[in-house]
Amino acid sequence: MIQLNFTLFIQLINFLLLLVILNAILYKPILAKIREREARIKGDRDKAKELAEKIDVEENRHQQQLAAARQTAAQEKAALLAEAKKKEADVLEAAKADASRIVEDMKKAIQADAEEVRKTLQTQMTPLAQSIAQKLLGRAVS
Repeated sequence: MIQLNFTLFIQLINFLLLLVILNAILYKPILAKIREREARIKGDRDKAKELAEKIDVEENRHQQQLAAARQTAAQEKAALLAEAKKKEADVLEAAKADASRIVEDMKKAIQADAEEVRKTLQTQMTPLAQSIAQKLLGRAVS
């Protein structure tokens, strides 16, 4: 059987006093530190989220710039290739024209040389023909 006496009230007062002292000295500072730590962790998480969002935005911007740069480079490459093909066609056309002109000049030179040789042969053929006729006939031909 439990007896209720004066010592029970003293122990109850001791317990409540200890609870008040521990609460003031131990529990409140620990709870304050825990709340402070939770607030700091929450702030760090928010900051990390914000930085992650900034990174995503910057990465998207960078990807867009990279895509734009690739597109510009492709356009410039196409323009340069087109220009190079045009220059190539111009050079080939000029070379064909030069070759054609050279061939024509050579044909004219050959025709002129052939005509000169014909004239030379004609002038030399008359005395040669007379000489051959004289030798065959055995007499002078006029």
